[in-house]
Amino acid sequence: MTDRTAGSVDLATGEANPVPTKASDTSLDKRVGSDEKTSGTTTTVLPIGSEPEPDAGSEPGAPSASPSDEEAAAETAEPTATAGSAEAAVEPVVRKPTADGDGGKGDTDADAAPAEPAPAPEPPAPRVSRGTRLAERYRLEHRLSQNGRSETWRAVDEKLRRAVGVHIVPAGGEHGRAVIAAARAAALMGDPRFVQVLDCAEQDGLIYVVKEWLPDADNLTKVFESAPLPPHEVYELTRALAQAMSVAHRAGLSHLRLTPENVLRMHTGQYKIVGLAVEAALYGHDTTDAARDDTHAVGRLMYAALTRRWVEGTEYGLQAAPFTGGRLCAPGQIRAGVDDTLAALAMRALGHEVKHEPVFETPGELSAAITAIPEMHPPEQNAIVGGPEPDEYPIYTPTPNRTVYASAGYSGGGPTGPARPPVTPPPPLGGRFGAAVKGAVAVLVVLAIVLVTWQVASHVGDGEKKEPPLKTQDVQSPTAPPSTVPPKPSTTRPKNGKEISIGGGTPISPQDVYKTYDENPSTYWRTNYMVDGPEITFSRKGYGIVYDLGAVHELRDAQITLGSGGAYTNIKLMAAPDAKTMPTSEDAFKTTVGEGTNKGTDLRIEATGKPVRAQFVLLVMTAMPKVDSNIGDYQIYNAGYQNAWREVTFSTLP
Repeated sequence: MTDRTAGSVDLATGEANPVPTKASDTSLDKRVGSDEKTSGTTTTVLPIGSEPEPDAGSEPGAPSASPSDEEAAAETAEPTATAGSAEAAVEPVVRKPTADGDGGKGDTDADAAPAEPAPAPEPPAPRVSRGTRLAERYRLEHRLSQNGRSETWRAVDEKLRRAVGVHIVPAGGEHGRAVIAAARAAALMGDPRFVQVLDCAEQDGLIYVVKEWLPDADNLTKVFESAPLPPHEVYELTRALAQAMSVAHRAGLSHLRLTPENVLRMHTGQYKIVGLAVEAALYGHDTTDAARDDTHAVGRLMYAALTRRWVEGTEYGLQAAPFTGGRLCAPGQIRAGVDDTLAALAMRALGHEVKHEPVFETPGELSAAITAIPEMHPPEQNAIVGGPEPDEYPIYTPTPNRTVYASAGYSGGGPTGPARPPVTPPPPLGGRFGAAVKGAVAVLVVLAIVLVTWQVASHVGDGEKKEPPLKTQDVQSPTAPPSTVPPKPSTTRPKNGKEISIGGGTPISPQDVYKTYDENPSTYWRTNYMVDGPEITFSRKGYGIVYDLGAVHELRDAQITLGSGGAYTNIKLMAAPDAKTMPTSEDAFKTTVGEGTNKGTDLRIEATGKPVRAQFVLLVMTAMPKVDSNIGDYQIYNAGYQNAWREVTFSTLP
């Protein structure tokens, strides 16, 4: 099963965000042909199927428009000059006429200033349409945005059967040369925290830049719509951005357009940066202090994540941040409960000293500061081990066939029993008849004594030992041994979980693992897309999560609630009986407990073989169904092989 590389659209910038591929998947010329410093910007990104909002100073372009309308708009669009760009207005140079009045065609005066050649005009906007094929490989499918000088398309890589994003600019001018130089430089940045440049080249007067397309991502504009982020997510966002930009600056690259539109949050919880170097080249943005500007940009994103306010005014669906006495209000002044440490880092990244701590001048300084604080984790869920606790103790109810007697005034230590009525003795016998009866009784007693004495004497010394007769009250039936009732398994929820690498595959959803045991079936951990399936056989051997059960248990089975009930999902349950701490490698799990295939959205793995006792277990998914509908709240772009885990529980014995 191969990793699916279909992509998503940056909803605020129109950026098509593809999926990372190996170096062998691209035909990119890795040579950097220019030492010119470049940086990146973005366009307005819209979801697929919606109309893009026109950028200021650019021609409006709607994805739903017919190709002819789009081409006409592109033809009539005039390049917009921006400060610091190659398209900035240039004053015309007037040459003095010569003495013979040749209008400048003859020799000029010796003291005349030499005329500077006028810059070559920039080529017109690219003219392409749906169905155009670039490099006999990339077929344009859907125009996402255009700004008069460039267009962004969703395309299909017919060679690798994946969706990609393509920027197209006209060749032949300074603008095109800057874009291709920036793309080649960015392609050398293999950090997975950046949306990767897969290919770039020139063809038929066009320069195209091919990028990853990420289908399961939201930009921060979308993320910030509902509420501020919790502290652990702000921590992860800041650490990812600061570390990524620190790596980029050490490589001589900058972004300069790090806005909510250009940062994506994957549904795995990871963050990716769109348009390193390329976006700035597309729009001609430049700066005198790239490190400071990118650091401030990370600070603005931190501030927005903590407060849902934007430092530079009302933008990206956020209200403007308030100022007091000309100074930006701290996050804690806007919203209660803001983490003080994160708030201080945000203010220092924005250039404000906090408690005499210096401001951050580079992404590296911010990265070092965020790494130095204790790592923040999601709030732990209350795990239920052995079933729910009863609300109250049970009230004792007497057995129906048992009678309880109360004896007023009795306080003896022994058990009380039913009271017996007094027995009235019979009246004594009188007269001669009574005397006769007494005599007969006496005779019988004497005869009985004589008979017993004779029997005893007849057996004395006969060498045979006789057992005395048993009294009736001494005869007891043997007590039956107590019946052995097998203990009933209890439901155990994991205390903790961690995604690990299986067969060399990189963990893709570490931030969402806790959602598989949070007792909320609407949340989930999920995989990425695969093109082939159901078996996972290409770049990885499966997806795996290690669970901590809190104590050593005998494993009876595992139950997994899936996001998709299609055919088919296969999961293996393994254990590490000797592990004392949570293993971080699949090599620690030597014991296979069982394996199961789904029935609808339910999958049960029953323990087979000898009983296995362990605290740490591993679930490995080795096959996934083809998904062509929604799982949870995200939209499928193209059908692929994928699944999600909503809830995971185990049946165990103590």
